[in-house]
Amino acid sequence: MSRIMSRKCFFLAFTAFFLTLYLVMCLTPASANEDDWDSLIVTLSPENSIVSKDVYILEALKFDGYGMVLVQVSKEDERLGDAVLENNSTAWCYLDSNNVRLKACNVTDQKTLPMFGSLCSPEAEIVFETKKIVEDDVVLELDLEANKDEYFLDEDIIIDMELRNVGEVKSDRIRLDLDSDGLLVKEGGPEIITLDKGSKKSCELRLRFPERLKESYNITVTLNWEDNSGKHSLYQDVEIELIEPLKIYKSAGLEAFSGNPVCVTISVKNIQKRKVNVSLLDLPPATFTVTSISRSDGDGMGPESPDYLNWNFVLAPEEKKTFSYYIKSDQPGAHRVPQVHTYSNLCGQTYNECSDSDNIITIFENISYLPYRNETHTEVTISSGVDLSSYLDKNGYSLLDIRVENKELDAFIFIPKGTRLLDSHKESIQAITITEVDQPSLPASLLLAEKCYGLEPEGAEFDPFCRLDLSLSDSVKGNFPAIYRYCGSNSIWNLTDCIVNENRISADISDFSIYAVLAEPPQEIKLNVKIVPS
Repeated sequence: MSRIMSRKCFFLAFTAFFLTLYLVMCLTPASANEDDWDSLIVTLSPENSIVSKDVYILEALKFDGYGMVLVQVSKEDERLGDAVLENNSTAWCYLDSNNVRLKACNVTDQKTLPMFGSLCSPEAEIVFETKKIVEDDVVLELDLEANKDEYFLDEDIIIDMELRNVGEVKSDRIRLDLDSDGLLVKEGGPEIITLDKGSKKSCELRLRFPERLKESYNITVTLNWEDNSGKHSLYQDVEIELIEPLKIYKSAGLEAFSGNPVCVTISVKNIQKRKVNVSLLDLPPATFTVTSISRSDGDGMGPESPDYLNWNFVLAPEEKKTFSYYIKSDQPGAHRVPQVHTYSNLCGQTYNECSDSDNIITIFENISYLPYRNETHTEVTISSGVDLSSYLDKNGYSLLDIRVENKELDAFIFIPKGTRLLDSHKESIQAITITEVDQPSLPASLLLAEKCYGLEPEGAEFDPFCRLDLSLSDSVKGNFPAIYRYCGSNSIWNLTDCIVNENRISADISDFSIYAVLAEPPQEIKLNVKIVPS
């Protein structure tokens, strides 16, 4: 009998333990995850009895002086409830559907202050916590990055993709779609993705070029998903291009005598892995004529003198063709060699390319057997307004001494070799003009001895200088003639450092404006004659 009673007591105790555990689990608020709470520790007293947190207000209503405090919690002017908090309590007090919880850490107890308790104001140190607001919407981020900007045809196009869930909830049905814009997909494509909050997924997309090509491709990855707020979509794209199929080189002889041939060589190479249909167009420099045309691989062309040269051919992958021809000119000077242009078709896509060469051919006068004279043969004389760009390099530096003259005005500008000539837009000067212009107003202390000369383009600059040379007649009025520069912005004539040599006057100048020879007025001499009797 005693054994039966013992078993019965054990069963009742076991049942009571599990019932208690169940009640604790069911009745205790779901607060096990401390990361879900925002915590604030406050100290309240009768003088400072109110504190706010988020949308909640906590107010201390009454202290009993023996370790307890009566508090009230309200939300947006609505009273949620009262609670009595006890000093050093380990239990939480929950309000507003368990979204607010309170616990007293330290409430004034006068028993612990027998001597001074009546003099101290009671205080309550309270832990004031509110539930964090958890967004239930899915928030995603997507990044795409290609490993290169341009590709060869035989290369794989590799796109690195990273998808991140930056929201507070898990997403288990994210649909990924890929628009390859006509490229062939090797790896990657439509799939359903699941991402926990704070997690990410990285993957690699691999694509190939198709048979028919375009100039560029726009690869787009789209994400589609649903959450409590509805359907959403996010996309990113990345653009890639194909490397142009041809490498083009052009070279020409640098120097020759008048009438002698100069060799020009052109090479074109297909750097892609498919054949290319090519049309090559080239022009000889101005004043040059073509004397003969050939091709290094034996497919020659007879002597011709066309206005332009044109070849049509097909290049296999990695194939190179070389062409050469001879040109000549009777015009001495420096001549710029035009770039060669190609028009090609690669698998349906057209390209227009040109060489990156920049050659200058200098033609000298033929050798003369006259007695040697110490004269330069590197100076060119051109008329005012004539194009001088063929005598300048691409940066605007003169390739030889240049003399620009106006014979009617008996004036010229001398530009030494190596001088840089730039217009007001910092571009190379195309032409220089010397003209006669109307006389601006003169100061009373000066008079016009010759003409007024306008030098254009206005605002042009020279580094380091050029020389203005003007005629000087024998009947110059006034004294001390000199070249002056007119400044239009402030209407002032500025004296230049000039040199007078017999019937000419010259000055080094660094920019263009209006220039004139001015002189000082002749001094009037008064004679006082006194007659003395003999």
